[in-house]
Amino acid sequence: MFWLCGALLLVSALALNMRVLGFGFLYLRDDDVNVTLNPHMGGLDAERLRWMFTDWSYVRRYIPLGWLNFSATYEFAGLNPLPYHAVALGLYLANTALVFTLVLQSLRLFVPRRSDGLSAWDVGAAALAAGWWAFHPFRVETTAWVSGNLYGQAMAFLLASLIAYLRTYAAAGGRRLLWLWVAGLSYAASLLTYPVALGAPLILVGLDWLRSREVPKPAFRRLLLEKAVFLVPLAAVLAVTVAARFGNTEVFGAVPGMRELPLASRVAQSAYVSAYYVWKPWWPTGLSPLYDTLVGFNPWGVPFVLSMAAVAAMSLFALASFRRHPAVPVVWFGYLASAAPFFGLTEKPHMASDRYGYFLTVIMAAVLAAGLARIPRARARAWAAAASLALICVLGRLTFRQLDVWSDDRLQHAYVAAHLTNAELLDDFNSRLQILEFLRGNEREASEAVAARLGRDPNGQGFRKAAAIIADKARLSAYYGPVSYLAILQDQMALRFARAGEVREADDHFEDAVRLDERFYQASFDRSLILLRLGRTRDALSSYLAAERWASPALPAAQRHAFLERLEGAAAAEGRPDLAAAARAALSR
Repeated sequence: MFWLCGALLLVSALALNMRVLGFGFLYLRDDDVNVTLNPHMGGLDAERLRWMFTDWSYVRRYIPLGWLNFSATYEFAGLNPLPYHAVALGLYLANTALVFTLVLQSLRLFVPRRSDGLSAWDVGAAALAAGWWAFHPFRVETTAWVSGNLYGQAMAFLLASLIAYLRTYAAAGGRRLLWLWVAGLSYAASLLTYPVALGAPLILVGLDWLRSREVPKPAFRRLLLEKAVFLVPLAAVLAVTVAARFGNTEVFGAVPGMRELPLASRVAQSAYVSAYYVWKPWWPTGLSPLYDTLVGFNPWGVPFVLSMAAVAAMSLFALASFRRHPAVPVVWFGYLASAAPFFGLTEKPHMASDRYGYFLTVIMAAVLAAGLARIPRARARAWAAAASLALICVLGRLTFRQLDVWSDDRLQHAYVAAHLTNAELLDDFNSRLQILEFLRGNEREASEAVAARLGRDPNGQGFRKAAAIIADKARLSAYYGPVSYLAILQDQMALRFARAGEVREADDHFEDAVRLDERFYQASFDRSLILLRLGRTRDALSSYLAAERWASPALPAAQRHAFLERLEGAAAAEGRPDLAAAARAALSR
């Protein structure tokens, strides 16, 4: 039953999300910062590894293993988006299997009368709960977005850590110690990928307390001491993360003080986030890559007052259930601890994004499985299974529709802008949409739209930035000609890598520049020289011929002879008399 349900889960999840392999990078949505226009990104080498493990200023987080993910993918993929999306899809499938396993382990240990084994219905309950998690449209953001790989990898390590820790309850001696260290190292790897699981150790303390009530050995005090394997990496990563956020104010802005984000607003925001990830997973409509609810909000507005009341009431109920139903406070306060990194206490504005519900919905899946497992009668189980399958189908339909939003950067920005109500944020996203149109080559229409918008309101920050980009492109056009601005940016990245001696990375960016705009003869010519340095003489000749075809005016004689002389030498060195002869013949003309 376990293997059958697991296989069905994975095959169904793969079929639902397979089309992400055809998606591209999302510019102005972090994929450019993390991968395509990241001056530090490239194949694996000692210098790049040094940067990964010593830098926390490029982004506001310390994420060395996250960078390692991207760099390892780059090593064999370059700037081809398909392998990056394949990694995202693989992490999603791995996490689906891990959620299923974790929920089963939890049922065996914490649902009454399961200590001697699991029944077929227990396995079915865990599979239905894991299906609810896997088919949920909250998963789209991390499955369809290359930058979402950070969350997928961080959660894979976290889930592996939790599974390993639960194994310590059933092990003894050296075997138990081994599982404990696996759990601690996996947790550290999760934090070093992306620090989103800062509150997870509190869940383990709660589980220890529950376990010690039924199985007195090892003692609860010893279990607490063992949390050092989690608390040490937690303290280290938290310290570096806080330092990175407070130190890099020029790029990401200063951390808001009490004047910018008063105590009442912080409490209301935290309560809203806590309540949001409880009710929204059960009503996942109107999902968007970005929400503006927490932008310029009134802490005494109805949603926030209701959220504060609900969180306070649930907390009081959990405390009152401490003796009779101890699992209630363990789950609730563990949930709050896990949600705490997403309260946004150092950010203004803050967003309650779908990806933040990655692990929070795992907690809900475990609770759902426990509820299903407790159903005693066969008839009731049949009805519960039918209702669960119907819900999973509805979620799958919502996921299928939500995937469209992530298939294209311009489509996504237009979708986000259509769902925003905050005037300032709407203005920013409308300007981003015009920047994307301009980057992609639709320059005339984008320029006219930006000029018209600034004519009505010359103070719009987003459109002033768009106007600056348009002016910069006009300056560059004197040299580059009618080439798309995004292709120019890739060409500039390629030249930067070439000057640093990183010819593989330079070739990848030149290739992307030509893919974005085949008329870009300067990039084709520069790439031909890089390809010669890489020993790819035939590809170099093809790139040079493309440059000759599109060059207007024709390539200068000095450039032409410089390439052909290098080609002749490279071809002769490689034992390619045909190419050497072709180069000599071209030089004689």
